[in-house]
Parts: sequence; C-alpha cells; structure tokens
Amino acid sequence: MKTVIFYLVLLALGTSHAQEFTELKEAKVGFAPMASSVERNGNSFSFNVKEAVVGEFEKDPLAFMENYFSIDDFIAELKPEQYDRYEVSFVSQKGQLIADFDKDGTLLQTNSRFKNTLLPYNLRKDLYRDHKGWAMTKNIRITRGEKGEVTKDYYKVNLENGKDRKRIVLQAPLSVTDIASN
Repeated sequence: MKTVIFYLVLLALGTSHAQEFTELKEAKVGFAPMASSVERNGNSFSFNVKEAVVGEFEKDPLAFMENYFSIDDFIAELKPEQYDRYEVSFVSQKGQLIADFDKDGTLLQTNSRFKNTLLPYNLRKDLYRDHKGWAMTKNIRITRGEKGEVTKDYYKVNLENGKDRKRIVLQAPLSVTDIASN
C-alpha cells in the first residue's frame, strides 16, 4: 500500500511540473523571391527566380514581376548610376522574362520564353483532336508585350508519330483564362 501511495505522490508532483510551458519569441518567416544573386552587365540585370508555388512564375510572368519586383525601388538603389533604359531579366529553370524599362521606370516591352509548359485546356483539346496518333515531345511558349499588355502569345510544339516528326505553331488566346476543368 505504501508503494501505491508513493507512486501517486510522484505522479501528482510530475503532472504539476508538466503543466509549465516556455513562451518563445515570435519568429518571422518571409518569402523574398528576388533575394537571390543578381548578375549585372552594363544596364542589364538578371535575377534568378525562386517561386513560392511551383509554376507561379511560368503561369503569369508579368503578374509575378508586378508582385515581387519594384522598378522604382530598384532604380533608387542604382541612383548614382542612372541609365536611359534598364533591361531586367527574371530567369528560372523553365525559362525567362526580359523586361525593358525607361529611365522613369515605365515598362516599355516584355519578352518571355518558357519550355515544356502546360498548354491551356482549349489548345490541348484542339491539338489532340487534330493530331490523333501524334505525341507532343516538346513545346516552347513565347510571349511578347508592350507597356504591360501581351501582344503576342504562341506555342511552338514538336510532335512525333513513330519515325515521323513535325513542328506546329499554336496561337494562344490573348486573354488566356484557363477553364477550371484543366
């Protein structure tokens, strides 16, 4: 009986100490996709892109640039070395976006090129309907724009059917809105 009472006392003492807790200071976690290395060649600057979500950059590179890059802050950092134009490249494993800005930070033109991207649902559907028996082996998405608006958006697609090969060009709709079912 003494051992049972002894264990109950130990259990009571152990549970009273187990309810104490240590409060930790707040930890700040941030995402800075442009905090990587910057390569410079005259008035051309190249950033390596780190995405928070896989495919975020290649899906809409202009929106990515608007969300994570401030040309005004960038020009302010380079204040002693003012240029008439700034060429800023954003590079990922899948491709790149090149944006040209004037000395005031106005976006003049953009060019992007991405390899092996997911085609929009309507283009995939048309491609497989019109080229039965052919397999897509590679694609390149090329987009050009002026003043923040996309003016050209197309895909160069390589197809194979056994030993036969062909390359086709598919125009993407300029107002690309993917259907939720893709």
